[in-house]
Amino acid sequence: MTGTRQTDPMQWVHMVPELAFLADSSPVIGKAEQSNPFVCEQHSGVWTPVFGKPFLENEETASFYGRMALEMAFLLNGLPAQDVKKYLNCIWVACARSAARWWKASGGAVESCPEVWVEALAADRLPEMEWLQKLCQQQLSSVLLSANDQQVFSVQTENDNDFCQWVQRAWPYLGSSDVLMAEGGDERLGLNPQTHQNRYGCTYSPSVTGGQYSSSTASSPSLHAYNAVEQQRLELVRDMLVQSPEGALLALEADIKAFLAQYYGVEKPDNCILAPSGTDSVLAALALSLVVNPAVGVILAGVEETGSGVPLATQGRHFANTTALGFRVRKSEKIAGFPVSTQLVTAPLRTENGELNSRQNIFHICQQQIHKATQAGQRVLLYLLDTSKTGQLVPDMQVVQALCHTYLGQIDVVVDACQARLMPERIKAYLQQDWAVMVTGSKFYTGPAFCGALLLPETWRQRLDHAVLPSGLVAYFNQAEWPACKATAFLNNEFNLGLLLRWVGACAEIKRFSDVPASEKIGRLEQFLGGIRHILEQDQTIELLPDTLEKRDALPNAWDQQQTIFSFLIHGGGNSDMTPVLNLAECRQLHVWLKQDISGYLPFGCPDTAHQIMARSYQLGQPVAVPYARVRGQMAGALRISVSARHISGSDMPAGMAYQTYLEQEIQNVQYALEKVSLILRYWPFLHKAEEKVASAQSESLVDVEAEALLPVAL
Repeated sequence: MTGTRQTDPMQWVHMVPELAFLADSSPVIGKAEQSNPFVCEQHSGVWTPVFGKPFLENEETASFYGRMALEMAFLLNGLPAQDVKKYLNCIWVACARSAARWWKASGGAVESCPEVWVEALAADRLPEMEWLQKLCQQQLSSVLLSANDQQVFSVQTENDNDFCQWVQRAWPYLGSSDVLMAEGGDERLGLNPQTHQNRYGCTYSPSVTGGQYSSSTASSPSLHAYNAVEQQRLELVRDMLVQSPEGALLALEADIKAFLAQYYGVEKPDNCILAPSGTDSVLAALALSLVVNPAVGVILAGVEETGSGVPLATQGRHFANTTALGFRVRKSEKIAGFPVSTQLVTAPLRTENGELNSRQNIFHICQQQIHKATQAGQRVLLYLLDTSKTGQLVPDMQVVQALCHTYLGQIDVVVDACQARLMPERIKAYLQQDWAVMVTGSKFYTGPAFCGALLLPETWRQRLDHAVLPSGLVAYFNQAEWPACKATAFLNNEFNLGLLLRWVGACAEIKRFSDVPASEKIGRLEQFLGGIRHILEQDQTIELLPDTLEKRDALPNAWDQQQTIFSFLIHGGGNSDMTPVLNLAECRQLHVWLKQDISGYLPFGCPDTAHQIMARSYQLGQPVAVPYARVRGQMAGALRISVSARHISGSDMPAGMAYQTYLEQEIQNVQYALEKVSLILRYWPFLHKAEEKVASAQSESLVDVEAEALLPVAL
């Protein structure tokens, strides 16, 4: 924040990415003589935030008041004039709770808390209603003024009973966009209070810098996607004012399903099951296969390059210690209602030397296991992985078709297309084979992390007409996420707003990508991939994994015939402290350092250019374990540079920038990332020792605090 705010708050609010959408929706005014942080005045019939001295002179709380004022103006301007007075208390609660939850999540200091009510309005538990109503009246009397500084309304607004009921029903769904998007997932989704990142190293606030090549894992939302979420959230709050919160949320859920059905060619929206992640979708697929036969054998080729929790989920086991709906569970235990007998058989994607297993070998393994399962009276649930973490397709469509023909009516096929690196026409073709398909909006499409769906062919949807689903699904899903039917009536009658908002961001990216003409997609992709490949092939530090993506069937203007994930091993450069090729643990450390400013770890005397390179942040796909003979019996780690829909659509392109300039800049960022890799390898011992010192200092500090707490207290 700068002094710009003191003279031009309009310019300041446009400089804060999280407020970009709100800043475009309302003019703002600065009035240094005003004692209130902000008021909302009507100017020419438009509600306008007017910021006073406490806002203009306090950088620490400016975002708090700026967010609250702009949200109030948006909601006030979105209602018919005759309805404004009716909903004033609700509007104030919605905006105040949003600002309060944002303040708490952003790590705002207790001693500088902008308002005494922040703790109460940020809490999960409802405050006492009488206190809240009095607070609303006090606040509204000071923030809603006309142009001549007179109160616009008396403090009496909604009916007290209506207000209390609304607050009770809407409370869980009120908050800022970044806070709400971090909810409704398992522990992988939670934000670290120090870094404000989830376990994938991503945030839910908008990313406005380049250097993001992690779409094979997860991405922070672009400003384009974040603005779509922000608009939808505020429109949802406005809708919740005039109808029941449940009605507004149900309509949003229906809109998302309708979009997915239209984009992917699903027969109807009710054939879409929304899931917090691809791993949650696995549970839904197993449950629907068990409807046909309670004895199911699962076959999964390429298990080492799918989601880490998938092997447990395929057996109906808890894959984390917390579910998406916040239930505490024990990882690896059977989920209630899923049979204990469900077994998983895997076929490795790679040999012990790291080479890709042959198509014939995988076919033979799958056929052998299918025969054994069917002979034992089991139904087979066979997974087709399109595509794996390193971009492979296993087994391909022809292999699966041959197996289904041989064992007619005895196999259920689920396509794991969670990477979404394929044209929607191919998803439709899979569905037409009577195969279910798992997708996400958070990999190739770079929507906010944790938005998945299971797309059902009609025959799978019809299974629900006579199904009894496992009771343990109640810990993972709400009714509205599944097709409406008797079989799903036992699920929670609530809504996962975090999931819905993440899908809103993903849908915005999908729309942006779809708007790029087909020929343009191919041209941009070829140029981007060619530029990256040239850089990687020139770098002696790395070893590209073979590009052996199975060729898909020919389609007009097919952009998905090319490999969009570059996976590579890293040579240690003769460093005695490291293996010849970085093992998985070393690669994970390198991945962390790439995301951090580690210029302070460099030894004295390093050139300024080294400090500049080490200060930059680059987000690559998380390392994948790869068998490799030169790692002394350990697994090698493969880093991944992943091209995404965002790179092709330019959805994170700065305003006014030409696409060609943006593309060249992103290719250059790959070069910079590899330069940082080389420097990390050169200074590895120094970095390692510096990090050990930091960790040791933190540990000593913790021990001292604990020891002090145990000292006897003098009375």
